[in-house]
Amino acid sequence: MKIAHETNPFNGKRPERFIRIMQTNTGFVSPLNPYGLDEDGLERKNPLVVALGDSVTAGHFEFTIPIEELMAGFKNNPFDPSNPVKPDLTHIEIVDARESYIEYFRLKLIEKFEKTSLSIINSGIAGDTIFGMRARLKRDVIRYQPDLVLINGSLNWNNAFGNKGKYKDELRSVIKEVKNDTLADIILLTPNMMCDNPLAGGQITILPELVDAIRELATEEDSCLADTYAIWEEYVHKGFPLSAVLANGINHPSVIGHEVYAISLMKLI
Repeated sequence: MKIAHETNPFNGKRPERFIRIMQTNTGFVSPLNPYGLDEDGLERKNPLVVALGDSVTAGHFEFTIPIEELMAGFKNNPFDPSNPVKPDLTHIEIVDARESYIEYFRLKLIEKFEKTSLSIINSGIAGDTIFGMRARLKRDVIRYQPDLVLINGSLNWNNAFGNKGKYKDELRSVIKEVKNDTLADIILLTPNMMCDNPLAGGQITILPELVDAIRELATEEDSCLADTYAIWEEYVHKGFPLSAVLANGINHPSVIGHEVYAISLMKLI
């Protein structure tokens, strides 16, 4: 936590439009609001954030069964749509959206802008990649016309999906579609660090390369960056054990790890 508070994990760009919306939404109708009506001549709507991501965004934590049993189930390849036999993975993890980083972020925003009623839509789906996120972008993000979009989708990518360039192209497409179809500010998030994944079926993670791609895109697409990975790098550099802050021992951060995400986001605000 100390490392998170002492690190400035962003590229200098802030979500200025979103901040203005938070500052000018007092929860009152225009006669009682010093900022009056919005640019469309309507009462100022309550701010809305949409978080696009995977299991971390969705609030998944530790496993509920031994890792050996879980690995045996994954031998049936549950991600293969042509496989008629699916292991029951419904209850393999603790899920608590109340402890996810986006809920912590919401609470911190409400504390800072205490007159504002803020909503966050959680569009995180466990196991998803940037391919799936792009496919469901209109349904899960754009149709809500949010004021701020968080994009956190790199942990499930491995070398079978393509190299850094392929990931970067997919993420860039998501960014451009959000820009074209909404007025939302965008914050790109680098992920938490992860340990070796015994469930990966021999596929190799290229997470450090994806982190570089996210950082590069933040500059190239003039988007905000919450570089959470940099905080985790500093944590490991100081000699602390990575597994101690991973709830499932692989890639799901503990409650403290989610708090670190929220702190990195608030650094931009």
